[in-house]
Amino acid sequence: MINIEKIDEIYIRYGYEIKKNHKGARVYLFTKSIYNGADIIKLSDECDIDKLRKEYSNEGFAIKIRNFASEEETETILFDDFFKVDGVTQNLKRKYEDFVGRLMKNLPNESRYEYINSTYEVIEYDKDGMLLSEIATFQDGLVPKVTSLINDRKGPLFIILEAAAGYGKTCTAYEVLNQFLSISKNKIPFFTELSRDRKATIFSHILRKEIEDQFANRVDSKVVIHEIKQGRIPLIIDGFDELIAKDFSFSSGEFEQVESMLSTIVELLSGNAKIIITSRKTAIFNSEEFYNWMIDRNIDYSMIKITITEPQIGDWLSNEKIAIIKDNEFPIEEIANPVLLTYLRYIETHTLQSMIETEQSIVNNYLNFLLEREQTRQNLLIEPDTQLRIFRKLVRLFSEFDIKAASKEDIKEMILEYNKTILKNTLEKYQPELRPRIEQLADTLSNHAFLDRKDNRNIGFINELILGTLIGQSLANGKYEEHIPDFHTQLSQMFSLLAVHAYKVQNGDEKLRLWEIFYKFNFPYDKQFFFSIDIWLRKELITNYYQDSLDKFAIENISFIKEKQFIETVFTECIFRHCQFSLYAFEKTSFINCNFYDCKLIDMKVQDSANNFLVYSCQSNNDFVNILTTNGSEDTIENSLDVDQLFLSKFFRQGSTRPRYKQLSILRKELDEINQREVAKTIQRLKSNKYIQMNGDICHLTKEGIAYFNEHYK
Repeated sequence: MINIEKIDEIYIRYGYEIKKNHKGARVYLFTKSIYNGADIIKLSDECDIDKLRKEYSNEGFAIKIRNFASEEETETILFDDFFKVDGVTQNLKRKYEDFVGRLMKNLPNESRYEYINSTYEVIEYDKDGMLLSEIATFQDGLVPKVTSLINDRKGPLFIILEAAAGYGKTCTAYEVLNQFLSISKNKIPFFTELSRDRKATIFSHILRKEIEDQFANRVDSKVVIHEIKQGRIPLIIDGFDELIAKDFSFSSGEFEQVESMLSTIVELLSGNAKIIITSRKTAIFNSEEFYNWMIDRNIDYSMIKITITEPQIGDWLSNEKIAIIKDNEFPIEEIANPVLLTYLRYIETHTLQSMIETEQSIVNNYLNFLLEREQTRQNLLIEPDTQLRIFRKLVRLFSEFDIKAASKEDIKEMILEYNKTILKNTLEKYQPELRPRIEQLADTLSNHAFLDRKDNRNIGFINELILGTLIGQSLANGKYEEHIPDFHTQLSQMFSLLAVHAYKVQNGDEKLRLWEIFYKFNFPYDKQFFFSIDIWLRKELITNYYQDSLDKFAIENISFIKEKQFIETVFTECIFRHCQFSLYAFEKTSFINCNFYDCKLIDMKVQDSANNFLVYSCQSNNDFVNILTTNGSEDTIENSLDVDQLFLSKFFRQGSTRPRYKQLSILRKELDEINQREVAKTIQRLKSNKYIQMNGDICHLTKEGIAYFNEHYK
């Protein structure tokens, strides 16, 4: 027997008017659109269905006789009717197919799309903000894992999918969308790609507008929000970081910039809601403020953070192609980019052999492939070098306006306005009977393979490798300086980072040209940026660091030998391979959750300087870490101070029994009166006993740690 009051609530939510004055029946009328409908439910034998049907049919209503078995069935049927599940599903499938088509148009003919599984790390937090386990690393199965989480997991769940630029966040989001559509028959994922040029600055308004666009205003937004919370509409929001203001630096403490956006998301996390956001790797989601803000919300949901790690060439290329690369001693770092690896995956083996033997730039070969194909595809009589000039100008305009996409009309106008001489000269190359108008030529260029549709309204560059390469070329060629003398004060760090990431796969001379630009001018960028260009572009440390934070770097074949180059600096979750260290290069510098592989000390007087090179929860595959933690004079604790008690007490606010998340780098300073090697040993011991858990620089108490503190020190 169904609960008619519950049925009433469901119909009211969808905007129906209830007619209760019929014996043995309930009639629900919908009159809020050009469609007038009447749903009739028979409650007892007193109901004359035929009479009711005729009565409301004569009044112009389309009649549906309902026979619901349960409230759940009522919800499902009305959801399907209003949201047009089949139609929306087909639209989303077309969206996925269109995305794949746009990816494949920039690859050799007869290439077939295949999603590449990358290694990824997973860390999960329960509703109390407690880590459920240490970080786990997986080699494959990312898409099925995420799809299963949003389809099968009970209760509200917030998933953060993060990765560096170009490592596959958007591809993964689309694959999750496609797989979800194939396994779920009565749910509709809501999928949106956010872009940097949004005019709306309030995230809740952006989200509402996207919802209205996807569901074509068929249902009230309150109904959509209800169904999101019920889990029938999982949210997939790609590019969350695009809404963060330019040059966001978390060290500035401006958490308010993202707080309102996160609040909009978290307020939806009730019932059975599932929300996925993708973002570039950012300090925001690894900060003490973020984790404490999340637990302070006191909302009952779980959170999973998934990080896609750096691509491995074995995931993309066949053994035969890898052998060609290794046999010719070609530098692997010059192809370690997913865009290039995808291109190399689909070219013929003999083409790869020829490129490497003749020392061709893989990046330039990829760009020339696209540019030459455009000449054929669009009957474009513009040489590749000249096409590059046109799009380097467009990139400079994008960076000046701090946008990554624009309308097609705006792009046509920019191409036309800033390339009139090139376009006029090009027109002369066409036969008179085939010669387009100059506006038509600009329109052709606005359909170039370098460009891609980013949402329903705007167009941007097809991938960040092309965008970054063109920025880097404009910088290295002096074009920014030529047109804007103070360009270094105007150019966003985000655009410069795109150039740096793209140039990681350039040859040594090109890397050095870009590096020199950043040191020639006084760019107002943070120290993470300059550390990046030193290790990626020059392979030598130039900048000095004082009270800086350097996070999540993979550092290989670098020598840390310049005296006092790092003072009171913190390295967090960095991986060092084949590096050499002089302890005299550091002063009160900390290494937190770092790994050292085949590293060595070049001076062994540890007892004199070990307190300048402090390791906390670090590991090495040789005796590197062990030397730093065991050699030297024995540490003592003045006044028999209990370091465990002092350390653990820092996690609690006065008068509160709920522990907070703490940044270990800050916590270490709060314990400055204690010998830091003793603090390091205490941290290692507490971690081994599972009293604390660490995620990068973030540290918190486990349930066992809380019990230990309460039992011994409270």
